[in-house]
Amino acid sequence: MTEGHVDSELVDVERLCVWLDGLGLEVGLPIEVAPLTSGRSNAMFTVHRGSSRWVLRRPAAVAIERADEGMRREFRILDALNGSNVPHPETVALCEDLGVLGCTFFLMQQVDGVNPAPPLPDPFTAGDQPSVAFAMVDALAALHDFDWRQSSLSDFGKPDGFHERQVERWTSQLASYNGRELPGLDRVTAFLSQNLPVSFEPSLMHGDFHMFNALIAAAPPGKVTAIIDWETATIGDPLLDLIGFCEIWGKATSGPGWPRRSELIARYREQRDLELPSDLSYYEVLYNFRMAVLLEGIYQRSLHDATRPDLVDVGDGAMGFLQRALEVLDQR
Repeated sequence: MTEGHVDSELVDVERLCVWLDGLGLEVGLPIEVAPLTSGRSNAMFTVHRGSSRWVLRRPAAVAIERADEGMRREFRILDALNGSNVPHPETVALCEDLGVLGCTFFLMQQVDGVNPAPPLPDPFTAGDQPSVAFAMVDALAALHDFDWRQSSLSDFGKPDGFHERQVERWTSQLASYNGRELPGLDRVTAFLSQNLPVSFEPSLMHGDFHMFNALIAAAPPGKVTAIIDWETATIGDPLLDLIGFCEIWGKATSGPGWPRRSELIARYREQRDLELPSDLSYYEVLYNFRMAVLLEGIYQRSLHDATRPDLVDVGDGAMGFLQRALEVLDQR
């Protein structure tokens, strides 16, 4: 009945089969389950049965706090996007019965595609770099144009006071680490507190949109087939997504042939037919400040985890993001 090898602590294949049978999904057919990825907070497995190809997403072996709630939240977002023009893995089913895998998990359709992170794989060439970059921007614009108010996400998130909460939220999280002092932090938080956007039009935002969280078709022109890893999605200011993408994209595509930051922003503006602020430094500082705090948390936890000495280097990454925020301030 089962094929392949999978960690039984994470996926009990026999119980999974019973659950699938109960849903009427390829009832009684052989199944093949294989690890796909495993991160700090989530683990994924391919599940092939009959003619169906799915991906199972569940909390990691060492689950983070409120992991089951995170699964329900991510499923809700993806489920709301079903039938839209936002490229994403369509949902199949959510399981909240802890008797199946011992946790809440969900099943989604497997999406074909390759990662667009440079260098692009064959058969892409340097001439395809602009089309891939603009395809990423187009996918982000489609997400931000999604009418969340007319979907099942109408009561999702708290867009009111989004920016007013940012400094307190992230400084409180940083303080909870009880770690080292970060030089220049006060300057960054003071700037953010004193330069809040006057207004913005809330959108469903991904929260971590970059080339490592997307799949593109395996051949040119490289249309985005799916945006993945929605665990940080919320209703908020879409420009934070855009600038975060530009910040990461700029670091990964320093070579020739890739569109410049200004071209990516212009493409986004054209796709959404809107005016953008002439000064986007607030978003640049906020994005890098937020990333510095997140990486600092990973670094501080690694100091107490002898099994993950590789994560100690993340501390340098935290300092790098904070330094980038300070550079933006210096350039104003």
